[in-house]
Amino acid sequence: SRKALALVGILMCYSIRPAFVPGASAGLRIPGANRCQALTLRCLASAAPSGTLPDIKAQILQIAALTDRGQRLNTLIAPTYQDKREQMTKLVDSLTDHPCDVSEATLSGEWELVYSSVELFRSSPFFLAIEEALNSSPDVPLLGEWLGVTDPSKKAEVFFKLHQLQVLSWGASTVGRIAQRVDFKASTLESSFDTVIFGLTVIPVLGWFKLLPTFGGRVVTEADGLKLSEDGALCMELQRTKVTTCPGVERIPFVDRLLMDFWYPVNSVWKLLPWNGGPFDGRAPSCRMSTLYVDETMRVSRDGAGGIFVYTRPLES
Repeated sequence: SRKALALVGILMCYSIRPAFVPGASAGLRIPGANRCQALTLRCLASAAPSGTLPDIKAQILQIAALTDRGQRLNTLIAPTYQDKREQMTKLVDSLTDHPCDVSEATLSGEWELVYSSVELFRSSPFFLAIEEALNSSPDVPLLGEWLGVTDPSKKAEVFFKLHQLQVLSWGASTVGRIAQRVDFKASTLESSFDTVIFGLTVIPVLGWFKLLPTFGGRVVTEADGLKLSEDGALCMELQRTKVTTCPGVERIPFVDRLLMDFWYPVNSVWKLLPWNGGPFDGRAPSCRMSTLYVDETMRVSRDGAGGIFVYTRPLES
């Protein structure tokens, strides 16, 4: 009968129920308890930190995703997830303990930035050159003294914080994909980052439509003279930059024909600036990035101020 079938079904369900039920600690024997306990122990063991290379790389990517490529670690916004910064430092140290081949062959090609311990834009040769120029000069300018800078080797940190406040305030600008293309045959490194301006502009609480149109672009910076030093650093000289169309984003309205799609001669202008020794014999905008680790899928670099950058190979579409 239907009642008999229902009773058999209930008994079968109880016979395969989970091992943990109220009263189990009182000494009741639960069918399958030993199997479940063994399975639990195996799960806990697999979740424990491991020193194998795949596990270290997986944990690095997990922290990168959790912290929004490291940007949730920015204390200028809020001192959140600082324990993840320490974990990432330990993971990078563990990664560098594994042998790797730092060579032109392993470094060449395209890379996407997935984590940065500092501001994302600092991975560009443009800002790497600014960092090296500011931190290598011996004096602290009046503005730096007013902002509390006492160590000449930390001047770039203040500049980058000011830049971040200007371009990212009120969510006016957001940073998308950041990539690098390393080409030793052409002796060039091309860096690009996508930016979206006025992503969401509404009246708080009352708004249900965008007040301003969303637009943006892709900022491309090129450095030449690319060389791999004996200590595994990428050494280069900043040359030029331009703004192009970012796929899926409207171009900058009204001024796109004036500002986009042509190269700005950064190198020439740089040497004319008085704080770079110009206008007659200015210093070149040179920069470098150390390579801590590289393999077929991941690359870890460090700038002169100690910032860590983690790159991965792009996924094939």
